[in-house]
Amino acid sequence: MLFRRLAAMSVFSLLAALCWAALTENQGWWFFLPLWGLLLIWQHFANLTLPGLRLHAVPGFMLFFVRQIVLGAFDVGWRALRPFPEFSPDWQRYPVSLSEPSSQRLLASLVSVLPGTCSAQIESQPTQNQLLLHVLDQHADWRSGVAALELQLARLLKSESPAGSKV
Repeated sequence: MLFRRLAAMSVFSLLAALCWAALTENQGWWFFLPLWGLLLIWQHFANLTLPGLRLHAVPGFMLFFVRQIVLGAFDVGWRALRPFPEFSPDWQRYPVSLSEPSSQRLLASLVSVLPGTCSAQIESQPTQNQLLLHVLDQHADWRSGVAALELQLARLLKSESPAGSKV
């Protein structure tokens, strides 16, 4: 167990350092090193783990995710450049069928990339948890995008079945 924990922290440290070096053109290490220490302490005490992945589902998820990023960018650009932007913002609830809390947190984090949606909170309900979402256009078909993302996550994560029920 200790070896796995150290290996995970080492991988996290290496990835964080590589990202920092790439994003800052290998400068600003005076800021990164204390931040890195705080991140390691946080990772240790928060006990956050990534769910296991089905490797065969990674390419499909990546294609879906990149497509959603591009669609989201065009959606924002279109809304910003229209002469008379039409908005109908509203708070909406989406019932989550993913069973694991880590899967639900990942869905809440990724749903903000979808066109016109932003997650605000995971609401615990006795029967089924719900995502509280802010949508830019309540009349748009935002539910199908969130459902497609949820299905992609269910296919990707080992702890979920493609139908969304726990394995």
